[in-house]
Amino acid sequence: MEPERSSNEMSQERTNLSEHRTDLSEHRTGLSEHRTELSEHRTDLSEHRTELSEGRSDLSAVRSHLANERTHLAYMRTGISLVSLGITMNRFSWFLMENKAISRHGGRPFLDDAKNTGLGMVILGSAMLIWSLYRYSHTAKQIDAHHYLPAHRSVRAFTLALILIGIVSVLWMIVG
Repeated sequence: MEPERSSNEMSQERTNLSEHRTDLSEHRTGLSEHRTELSEHRTDLSEHRTELSEGRSDLSAVRSHLANERTHLAYMRTGISLVSLGITMNRFSWFLMENKAISRHGGRPFLDDAKNTGLGMVILGSAMLIWSLYRYSHTAKQIDAHHYLPAHRSVRAFTLALILIGIVSVLWMIVG
C-alpha cells in the first residue's frame, strides 16, 4: 500500500500541476499567436501572388495588342506592295503604248492586259488595306473585352477569293 501523503505534499503536487497547466496554457497561447502570424504571412503571400498574376495578365494583353499590330503591319506591307506593283505595271504599260515602239510589232493586246492587271492589283491591294484596318480594329476591341473570337469565315473567304483570282490569272495567261 501506498503511504499516505501529507497535505503539504498534496498541496505541493497540486501547485506543480497547476503550474504545469499554466505553462501548457501559455505554450498553447504562444502556438496560437504563431499560427496567427503564419496565417497573416500566408495572406500577404496570397496578395502578392494576386498582384503578380494581375501583372502577368496586363503583360499578356500588351503582348496580344502587339501581335495584333504586327499582323496589321504585315497586311499593310502586302497591300502597299500590291498597290505599288500595280501602279508600276499600269503606268509602264501606258508608257510603252504611247511610245508605239512595241505597238508596231503587235504588242498592243499584251500591254492592254498588263495595264488591266496593274489596275486589278491596285484594287486588290486597296481591298487588303481596308480589310486589314477592319481586322485590326475589330481584334483590338475583342482583346480589350477579353473575348477574342478568330475570324475563320473572313479569312477563308479572303483566301478563297485570292485563290480564285490566281486560277483565273493562270487560265488567262494560258489561253490569252
